[in-house]
Amino acid sequence: MSGFTPRLPLVSEMPPTEEQLRRLKNTVMGAGYRLSQLAQSGQMHAAAAAELASISRELTEAVARLERLLAALQQDR
Repeated sequence: MSGFTPRLPLVSEMPPTEEQLRRLKNTVMGAGYRLSQLAQSGQMHAAAAAELASISRELTEAVARLERLLAALQQDR
């Protein structure tokens, strides 16, 4: 065993821009999750529920893009 354990950077070690992006990613993730819940709640007309589900999927894709961007920024440091 080499004694080296890779670790994720602590939030306090992130540059302010990366921290802001991380927080925004979490916000987008939460919004997508909540829209998905609303779409599945049965409280909306089918067309509205389908539109909310579509928006939720788009937000999930945006989260993945933000995660890739954050990973690239961390590698560049």
